[in-house]
Amino acid sequence: MDKKYFKLNKDAALFEFLSHKPMWWKLLLEDKDLYVNIRKENRINVYYRGASIMSLSYNDGKVTAEIHNYYLGFEKDTCAALGIKYGNQKKAPEEIVCRLPMIKKRVEANKKYIACLEEEGMVGNIYSSEKYVQSQLYMNDNHYFDTEFALRLDDGTDIRIDLVRMSDHGEICFVELKLIDDQRLYPSSGRDAEIITQMENYERFLLEANKLKGKTGKPILIEYYTTVLEIMEKIGIHRTSIKPVMVHDKVFLFIKQTYTKKSSGREKRLNTIKKVCDGLYSNIDDVLTDYNSL
Repeated sequence: MDKKYFKLNKDAALFEFLSHKPMWWKLLLEDKDLYVNIRKENRINVYYRGASIMSLSYNDGKVTAEIHNYYLGFEKDTCAALGIKYGNQKKAPEEIVCRLPMIKKRVEANKKYIACLEEEGMVGNIYSSEKYVQSQLYMNDNHYFDTEFALRLDDGTDIRIDLVRMSDHGEICFVELKLIDDQRLYPSSGRDAEIITQMENYERFLLEANKLKGKTGKPILIEYYTTVLEIMEKIGIHRTSIKPVMVHDKVFLFIKQTYTKKSSGREKRLNTIKKVCDGLYSNIDDVLTDYNSL
């Protein structure tokens, strides 16, 4: 595993600049719908409902905000017809903050970030997206302090883990999120459920990361997330005061139970998922308890 995935400097220019709390940054932090994650190579991502609406970097003496122009109102088909690039654009961060109400509406219109109220559930199922559920887990529990942790394993396998959480005892735990109706939890065509391979890849990530030491000689994940938390405090983001001291040796599979009605088909599916989760570190027992209480 390449150490570049953990390249982070708490004294980088971007973090120094934001520590002085420019007005646009204050307004952004005051918006309780948004959350901020630190990224490798001294960048910052700003999220709404799990959508990365802005990536901040510092170049040539100024802060640059990168945003997909979908969030600015651009339509893919129209862009193609007019020969206009449909993708990321660089803007001054002040421009993005001024447009936040419109950007939020564009996120809400995208099915990847849907948030349904319980009474809007269809056929006994709440159709909130995984990204939205991820954002709510993060925003409602300060033990979570990172999302979308991504890197490449030694064999070239790309991984992206949904959430990172800190226990009260300083243990870092990586968390993979799945909604109960996700097909990857279920075997198909005589094959094992896709989640098995996914979790095995995550176990390999922990084994590979375990072999790496940081500049201070500490395990690289401990050093990296210690720096992440220091940066967050420096730029005005307060998540947890607990310091990381160890990393859990398994990635936790958090399954979100979204059924609102029982059926024989769902009971059969849940029993199958229970078998799939044998040997995995998961909350499947809580899922079954919640379903049975309906």
